[in-house]
Amino acid sequence: MRAQRITDTIAYHAEGPCWWEATGRLRFVDMLAGAVVELDEAAPGGHRRLPVGSAVASVIRPRVGGGAIVATEHGISLSRREDLSDLAPAATLFADPAVRTNEGGCDPGGRFWIGTMPYAKTPGAATMYRWDGLGTEPLTAWGGATICNGLGFSPDSQTAYWTDTPTGTIVAMDYRPDDADRGGLTDPRPFVSIDPAAGHPDGLCVDADGGVWVALNGGAAVHRYGPDGGLDAVVELPVRQVTACTFGGDDYTTLFITTSRENLPDDVEPAAGSIFAVEPGVRGLAPLPFGK
Repeated sequence: MRAQRITDTIAYHAEGPCWWEATGRLRFVDMLAGAVVELDEAAPGGHRRLPVGSAVASVIRPRVGGGAIVATEHGISLSRREDLSDLAPAATLFADPAVRTNEGGCDPGGRFWIGTMPYAKTPGAATMYRWDGLGTEPLTAWGGATICNGLGFSPDSQTAYWTDTPTGTIVAMDYRPDDADRGGLTDPRPFVSIDPAAGHPDGLCVDADGGVWVALNGGAAVHRYGPDGGLDAVVELPVRQVTACTFGGDDYTTLFITTSRENLPDDVEPAAGSIFAVEPGVRGLAPLPFGK
Protein backbone atom coordinates (compact mmCIF):
# COMPACT_ATOMS: atom_id res chain seq x y z
CA MET A 1 0.00 0.00 0.00
CA ARG A 2 1.11 3.58 -0.55
CA ALA A 3 0.71 6.54 1.79
CA GLN A 4 -0.78 9.80 0.53
CA ARG A 5 0.71 13.22 1.20
CA ILE A 6 -1.75 15.30 3.26
CA THR A 7 0.28 18.47 3.92
CA ASP A 8 2.84 20.63 2.25
CA THR A 9 6.41 20.55 3.55
CA ILE A 10 5.76 22.07 6.98
CA ALA A 11 8.64 20.76 9.09
CA TYR A 12 12.39 20.32 8.94
CA HIS A 13 12.44 17.18 11.07
CA ALA A 14 8.91 16.02 11.89
CA GLU A 15 8.75 13.34 14.59
CA GLY A 16 6.61 11.91 17.37
CA PRO A 17 3.06 12.19 15.94
CA CYS A 18 0.25 11.93 18.49
CA TRP A 19 -3.52 12.09 17.96
CA TRP A 20 -4.87 14.79 20.29
CA GLU A 21 -8.32 13.77 21.48
CA ALA A 22 -8.95 17.14 23.18
CA THR A 23 -8.90 18.91 19.81
CA GLY A 24 -9.50 16.04 17.39
CA ARG A 25 -6.33 16.90 15.51
CA LEU A 26 -2.88 15.48 14.87
CA ARG A 27 0.08 16.92 16.76
CA PHE A 28 3.75 16.22 16.20
CA VAL A 29 7.10 17.85 16.92
CA ASP A 30 9.38 19.69 14.54
CA MET A 31 12.14 18.30 16.67
CA LEU A 32 15.17 20.39 15.76
CA ALA A 33 13.12 23.59 15.51
CA GLY A 34 11.87 23.39 19.09
CA ALA A 35 8.18 23.46 18.17
CA VAL A 36 5.01 21.43 18.41
CA VAL A 37 2.92 21.48 15.23
CA GLU A 38 -0.85 20.92 15.15
CA LEU A 39 -2.71 20.26 11.93
CA ASP A 40 -5.80 22.46 11.59
CA GLU A 41 -7.47 23.17 8.27
CA ALA A 42 -8.79 26.47 9.65
CA ALA A 43 -5.32 27.78 10.46
CA PRO A 44 -3.10 29.61 7.95
CA GLY A 45 -1.31 27.00 5.89
CA GLY A 46 -3.38 24.26 7.51
CA HIS A 47 -1.35 24.10 10.69
CA ARG A 48 -0.18 26.07 13.70
CA ARG A 49 3.21 26.04 15.41
CA LEU A 50 3.50 26.08 19.21
CA PRO A 51 7.02 26.94 20.49
CA VAL A 52 8.28 25.13 23.59
CA GLY A 53 11.04 27.51 24.72
CA SER A 54 13.83 25.10 23.83
CA ALA A 55 16.02 24.35 20.83
CA VAL A 56 14.57 20.83 20.77
CA ALA A 57 11.05 19.44 21.17
CA SER A 58 11.25 15.66 21.01
CA VAL A 59 8.00 14.29 22.47
CA ILE A 60 4.51 15.54 23.28
CA ARG A 61 1.81 13.53 25.04
CA PRO A 62 -1.50 14.49 26.68
CA ARG A 63 -1.87 14.83 30.44
CA VAL A 64 -4.67 13.32 32.45
CA GLY A 65 -7.08 16.18 33.14
CA GLY A 66 -5.86 18.26 30.21
CA GLY A 67 -2.69 19.85 28.94
CA ALA A 68 0.53 18.24 27.84
CA ILE A 69 3.93 16.90 28.75
CA VAL A 70 6.76 17.90 26.40
CA ALA A 71 10.35 16.66 26.30
CA THR A 72 12.72 19.55 25.58
CA GLU A 73 16.43 19.44 24.74
CA HIS A 74 17.59 18.46 28.24
CA GLY A 75 14.43 18.24 30.31
CA ILE A 76 10.67 18.00 30.65
CA SER A 77 8.02 20.72 30.60
CA LEU A 78 4.34 20.65 31.57
CA SER A 79 1.23 22.60 30.64
CA ARG A 80 -2.40 22.53 31.69
CA ARG A 81 -3.63 24.48 28.68
CA GLU A 82 -4.12 22.71 25.40
CA ASP A 83 -2.44 25.54 23.48
CA LEU A 84 0.74 25.16 25.61
CA SER A 85 0.60 28.86 26.56
CA ASP A 86 1.43 27.94 30.17
CA LEU A 87 4.15 25.42 29.30
CA ALA A 88 6.91 25.59 31.93
CA PRO A 89 9.99 23.50 32.84
CA ALA A 90 9.23 20.75 35.36
CA ALA A 91 12.36 18.56 35.50
CA THR A 92 15.94 18.52 34.26
CA LEU A 93 17.22 15.20 32.98
CA PHE A 94 20.87 16.05 32.30
CA ALA A 95 23.09 19.02 31.45
CA ASP A 96 25.50 17.58 28.87
CA PRO A 97 25.37 19.90 25.80
CA ALA A 98 26.61 17.05 23.60
CA VAL A 99 23.38 15.07 24.21
CA ARG A 100 19.69 15.77 23.59
CA THR A 101 16.40 14.00 24.17
CA ASN A 102 15.09 12.07 21.20
CA GLU A 103 12.01 9.85 21.61
CA GLY A 104 9.72 8.37 24.23
CA GLY A 105 6.18 8.25 25.53
CA CYS A 106 4.03 7.17 28.46
CA ASP A 107 3.49 3.72 29.90
CA PRO A 108 0.08 2.26 30.89
CA GLY A 109 0.65 3.52 34.46
CA GLY A 110 0.97 7.12 33.30
CA ARG A 111 4.74 7.41 33.77
CA PHE A 112 6.83 9.26 31.19
CA TRP A 113 9.75 7.60 29.41
CA ILE A 114 12.26 9.58 27.41
CA GLY A 115 15.40 8.46 25.60
CA THR A 116 18.40 10.46 24.44
CA MET A 117 20.98 10.55 21.69
CA PRO A 118 24.39 12.23 21.44
CA TYR A 119 24.56 14.86 18.70
CA ALA A 120 27.68 13.09 17.41
CA LYS A 121 25.90 9.70 17.56
CA THR A 122 28.64 8.43 19.85
CA PRO A 123 28.10 4.69 20.39
CA GLY A 124 26.85 3.83 23.88
CA ALA A 125 26.34 7.43 25.02
CA ALA A 126 22.53 7.44 25.09
CA THR A 127 20.31 6.80 28.10
CA MET A 128 16.67 5.92 28.77
CA TYR A 129 14.98 7.82 31.63
CA ARG A 130 11.66 7.48 33.46
CA TRP A 131 9.88 10.35 35.21
CA ASP A 132 6.87 9.75 37.43
CA GLY A 133 5.78 13.36 37.88
CA LEU A 134 6.14 16.43 40.05
CA GLY A 135 7.86 15.77 43.35
CA THR A 136 9.96 12.93 41.94
CA GLU A 137 13.44 12.79 40.43
CA PRO A 138 14.05 11.31 36.99
CA LEU A 139 15.19 7.68 37.14
CA THR A 140 17.93 6.31 34.91
CA ALA A 141 16.38 3.11 33.55
CA TRP A 142 19.28 1.95 31.39
CA GLY A 143 22.22 3.32 29.42
CA GLY A 144 24.61 2.08 26.77
CA ALA A 145 22.39 2.91 23.80
CA THR A 146 23.23 5.20 20.88
CA ILE A 147 19.93 6.54 19.47
CA CYS A 148 16.90 5.77 21.65
CA ASN A 149 13.84 5.54 19.44
CA GLY A 150 10.27 4.40 19.50
CA LEU A 151 8.21 3.23 22.46
CA GLY A 152 4.94 1.38 22.27
CA PHE A 153 2.91 -1.05 24.38
CA SER A 154 0.87 -4.08 23.43
CA PRO A 155 -2.93 -3.87 23.77
CA ASP A 156 -2.85 -5.98 26.95
CA SER A 157 -0.13 -3.71 28.45
CA GLN A 158 2.13 -6.71 29.06
CA THR A 159 4.82 -5.94 26.48
CA ALA A 160 6.77 -2.84 25.49
CA TYR A 161 8.57 -2.30 22.18
CA TRP A 162 11.63 -0.06 21.82
CA THR A 163 14.64 0.33 19.57
CA ASP A 164 18.20 1.58 19.61
CA THR A 165 18.26 2.58 15.95
CA PRO A 166 21.85 1.66 14.96
CA THR A 167 21.30 -1.92 16.14
CA GLY A 168 18.57 -2.41 13.54
CA THR A 169 16.57 -4.32 16.14
CA ILE A 170 13.17 -3.76 17.72
CA VAL A 171 13.40 -4.98 21.31
CA ALA A 172 10.49 -6.47 23.26
CA MET A 173 10.37 -6.08 27.04
CA ASP A 174 8.02 -7.15 29.80
CA TYR A 175 6.13 -4.31 31.44
CA ARG A 176 6.30 -4.87 35.19
CA PRO A 177 5.67 -1.48 36.80
CA ASP A 178 6.49 -2.64 40.34
CA ASP A 179 9.85 -4.16 39.35
CA ALA A 180 12.82 -1.90 40.08
CA ASP A 181 14.93 -3.50 37.35
CA ARG A 182 15.29 -1.16 34.36
CA GLY A 183 12.54 1.04 35.73
CA GLY A 184 9.93 -1.65 35.18
CA LEU A 185 10.69 -2.57 31.54
CA THR A 186 12.40 -5.90 32.07
CA ASP A 187 13.78 -8.90 30.17
CA PRO A 188 14.81 -7.17 26.91
CA ARG A 189 15.00 -9.55 23.95
CA PRO A 190 15.03 -9.19 20.15
CA PHE A 191 11.59 -8.94 18.57
CA VAL A 192 12.55 -8.11 14.97
CA SER A 193 15.90 -7.50 13.30
CA ILE A 194 15.75 -5.37 10.15
CA ASP A 195 18.14 -5.61 7.22
CA PRO A 196 20.02 -2.28 6.94
CA ALA A 197 19.22 -2.29 3.24
CA ALA A 198 15.54 -1.83 4.17
CA GLY A 199 16.20 1.21 6.37
CA HIS A 200 16.77 1.94 10.03
CA PRO A 201 14.02 1.48 12.65
CA ASP A 202 12.85 4.83 14.00
CA GLY A 203 9.55 5.72 15.69
CA LEU A 204 6.91 3.03 16.17
CA CYS A 205 3.35 2.42 17.31
CA VAL A 206 1.19 -0.60 18.10
CA ASP A 207 -2.29 -1.37 16.74
CA ALA A 208 -5.27 -2.90 18.50
CA ASP A 209 -4.42 -6.36 17.15
CA GLY A 210 -0.89 -6.23 18.57
CA GLY A 211 0.87 -5.40 15.32
CA VAL A 212 3.96 -3.20 15.57
CA TRP A 213 4.31 -0.47 12.94
CA VAL A 214 7.83 0.96 12.58
CA ALA A 215 9.07 3.85 10.44
CA LEU A 216 12.16 2.95 8.43
CA ASN A 217 14.41 5.98 8.19
CA GLY A 218 16.32 5.80 4.94
CA GLY A 219 13.96 3.11 3.71
CA ALA A 220 11.00 5.15 2.40
CA ALA A 221 8.57 2.85 4.18
CA VAL A 222 6.67 1.80 7.29
CA HIS A 223 6.58 -1.91 8.13
CA ARG A 224 4.02 -3.80 10.19
CA TYR A 225 5.21 -6.81 12.14
CA GLY A 226 2.62 -9.12 13.64
CA PRO A 227 2.75 -10.19 17.30
CA ASP A 228 4.87 -13.16 16.18
CA GLY A 229 7.43 -10.84 14.56
CA GLY A 230 6.48 -11.68 10.98
CA LEU A 231 6.38 -8.90 8.38
CA ASP A 232 2.82 -8.68 7.08
CA ALA A 233 2.32 -5.17 5.68
CA VAL A 234 4.44 -2.50 3.98
CA VAL A 235 3.48 1.15 3.50
CA GLU A 236 5.52 2.87 0.80
CA LEU A 237 6.36 6.58 0.76
CA PRO A 238 8.00 8.81 -1.88
CA VAL A 239 10.60 10.14 0.58
CA ARG A 240 13.42 8.26 2.30
CA GLN A 241 13.58 9.84 5.77
CA VAL A 242 10.48 8.33 7.36
CA THR A 243 10.62 9.11 11.07
CA ALA A 244 7.54 7.94 13.01
CA CYS A 245 3.90 6.89 12.80
CA THR A 246 0.73 6.83 14.89
CA PHE A 247 -2.94 6.00 14.53
CA GLY A 248 -5.56 8.70 14.75
CA GLY A 249 -8.85 10.01 13.48
CA ASP A 250 -12.20 9.60 15.21
CA ASP A 251 -12.01 5.81 14.95
CA TYR A 252 -8.20 5.43 15.02
CA THR A 253 -8.14 3.79 11.60
CA THR A 254 -5.82 6.30 9.91
CA LEU A 255 -2.06 5.81 10.15
CA PHE A 256 -0.30 9.17 10.14
CA ILE A 257 3.37 9.22 9.17
CA THR A 258 5.97 11.94 9.76
CA THR A 259 8.99 12.60 7.56
CA SER A 260 12.16 14.67 7.67
CA ARG A 261 14.21 16.77 5.32
CA GLU A 262 17.17 17.04 7.67
CA ASN A 263 20.39 17.61 5.67
CA LEU A 264 18.55 17.55 2.34
CA PRO A 265 19.19 20.25 -0.30
CA ASP A 266 16.13 22.30 -1.24
CA ASP A 267 15.86 20.65 -4.66
CA VAL A 268 15.94 17.07 -3.35
CA GLU A 269 12.76 15.23 -2.32
CA PRO A 270 10.46 18.26 -2.18
CA ALA A 271 7.82 16.25 -0.31
CA ALA A 272 10.16 15.48 2.60
CA GLY A 273 9.04 17.23 5.78
CA SER A 274 5.39 16.58 4.93
CA ILE A 275 2.83 14.46 6.76
CA PHE A 276 1.47 11.36 5.03
CA ALA A 277 -1.50 9.13 5.82
CA VAL A 278 -2.93 5.76 4.87
CA GLU A 279 -5.92 3.60 5.84
CA PRO A 280 -4.26 0.23 6.51
CA GLY A 281 -7.39 -1.70 7.47
CA VAL A 282 -6.68 -2.05 11.20
CA ARG A 283 -7.55 0.06 14.21
CA GLY A 284 -4.95 1.74 16.38
CA LEU A 285 -4.76 2.55 20.08
CA ALA A 286 -5.36 5.90 21.75
CA PRO A 287 -2.21 7.60 23.08
CA LEU A 288 -1.32 6.73 26.66
CA PRO A 289 -1.55 9.92 28.79
CA PHE A 290 0.81 11.22 31.44
CA GLY A 291 -0.37 11.11 35.06
CA LYS A 292 -2.99 9.19 36.97
